Amino acid sequence: TPLTRPLAFAMSYAASNLAGALADLLVDKMRSTLKDVQIEENGYFSGVFTPIRQFIVVTWVIVLVTFAIAYCFLEDWTVIDPNDLDDDEKRKQATLWENETDDDENHATITSIIPMDALPASPMIRAHLLQRWFPNHYDSLHGIEEELEVTNEDVPTSRRSLPKYQMYRTRYNHNTQTSNQQHGNASTSICSGLVKVVNQVIAILKLRNTWRVLIFGFLSFTIVLDWTASEIVLPPFLERRFGEKIPIYTIQSINLFGCLILPPFVGALTTGREDFQIVMPGLWLMAISPVFVALFPDVGGACIWQIVMTVGEVFWSPRIMSWTASLAPTGMEGLFFAITSARAILGPITDAVMGAMNDKYNTNCPDCRDQYGHFCDVVVNSDNANTAQCVSVQEECNLFLENPQQQSCPQTCLECPTWVPTDPSAFWYLLMIAGIAAPLSVWFFLPFLRGRHGRDDKCYGLFRANKARLLGICGALDDDGHDSNNMRRRQGRQVYG
Repeated sequence: TPLTRPLAFAMSYAASNLAGALADLLVDKMRSTLKDVQIEENGYFSGVFTPIRQFIVVTWVIVLVTFAIAYCFLEDWTVIDPNDLDDDEKRKQATLWENETDDDENHATITSIIPMDALPASPMIRAHLLQRWFPNHYDSLHGIEEELEVTNEDVPTSRRSLPKYQMYRTRYNHNTQTSNQQHGNASTSICSGLVKVVNQVIAILKLRNTWRVLIFGFLSFTIVLDWTASEIVLPPFLERRFGEKIPIYTIQSINLFGCLILPPFVGALTTGREDFQIVMPGLWLMAISPVFVALFPDVGGACIWQIVMTVGEVFWSPRIMSWTASLAPTGMEGLFFAITSARAILGPITDAVMGAMNDKYNTNCPDCRDQYGHFCDVVVNSDNANTAQCVSVQEECNLFLENPQQQSCPQTCLECPTWVPTDPSAFWYLLMIAGIAAPLSVWFFLPFLRGRHGRDDKCYGLFRANKARLLGICGALDDDGHDSNNMRRRQGRQVYG
């Protein structure tokens, strides 16, 4: 519902990171305990399966099983709070109430908002626990009823009763269904379906809310490079410089576990505040986080980067999801989210850029590694008594030691005699500079993103010059949004205090 949406999306964001965090721990466990598996059979499955490849096979099996479970058992239900409706439902309810006066018609109005087959939905947290944890935020139902008897109905109460949620099977756009029935069998054709989708896309692109979300998506493009660097650059950076025994993916899981634990707390503490008051500080914190790896290009610096990046992420990313959901048109939420995810088309470009940067600032040492990525760190005697050969767990390497008593086989690229040294800090500084461009760009378009100014108001308020506009770089509200924010915070206190 509108009041609980930020907290709900924070909890959803946390749950979605659980699988990734567990996967990181599993892959590091497989890397440290399992050995390569050699399959000699001819065909597609022959070859050497390293622990990473074994993990990929396990992942695909889990994905297929999950898809089968979802296809067979997943259902689409809508849960609604009659006292906390979306804006479209409020307008519909207000319009109906203007035309209806008696009790029977009033009842018809309510049922027009909530279907007749709706069922009571039990909350995950029981009512007595909510009253115990938040005694100043919720009144008992009995207490509310008594207060309403002695209070003038024109005076709003400061607190509300516990929500009585209703749930029903999700219904799709009624107008679309009616149109489909009128067109008969023709509407089931592929062409009519494509036309309907195209018309919906055109209708969504005409909305100002769509462009608000699209613009934010592309403006924040540079800051999401941190996620790409964490997945593409960080693992080879740690492995090439510190060896295969480093728990690479456990370090990477710091971000996922942080995004699992922190969002519900941040969502609860910031409920009722204007969205960009929370988003802007999070963007700045995540943007500057790579500086720790630039200053300390080692395992400790990587861990600090993951922690600081996570703190910034849990402030802005779940809140933007909630903000996007609040702007989506009723009945077309799925298509709206798909269109506003357009920045994903730049994903292949970022992957290619990260690969090029990785090759330039964090070069590999192929002479000291086999074709499967293992370091040639095992010494074996060669035919010549004065030399020794380095081999990996899979194959021999073209690397010899002329003095085995004083030399050892390389366990990292830093120890490889043919490796060309590079400065990894340069890459992390570039990543930080690119990240800082995101909050600066969002700040410039902030009046438009907040949607409180019209086109004639100095181009949606972009070119207004005052103290509030300058302080918006940290998320502060402008002068026109102060009263609106206070009203929203009061509404938030009705539920959370």
